Amino acid sequence: MSGFLQPSPAVLALLGLQSGLYLPILFMLAVCRVWAGPANARILAGLSAVIALLGIAAHFGPAVLNLYTGPLPQYASLVTKYHGGMALPLAASLPLLVSAFLPGRAWKWLDLAHMCLIAALVGLWGWTRYF
Repeated sequence: MSGFLQPSPAVLALLGLQSGLYLPILFMLAVCRVWAGPANARILAGLSAVIALLGIAAHFGPAVLNLYTGPLPQYASLVTKYHGGMALPLAASLPLLVSAFLPGRAWKWLDLAHMCLIAALVGLWGWTRYF
């Protein structure tokens, strides 16, 4: 009975990526695109950075501020847990993903890193959802 009530490694990896790693990494990638991209890509990457920063604040802010009751933690929980926690990371990634297809962008490695990040998130989600 060693496997009883023990989550699989894929579930633990998804929870770690989804709740603690995805938005900070996305924020750093978006800031890099803001720093080294053309005007249209900078606007979209800035939007992605703002959404990621708000997501980080919604996820970690109530615990840092020691707020556990009231409307702010409830709203933050709704935002971070919407659609199983997948809506916020994917919504934050969408503007950066669109900026990857604009002409004149620099640092194509950044797009590759972003695609790998999205693939890891969606792959882990699909693995835990269907297997």
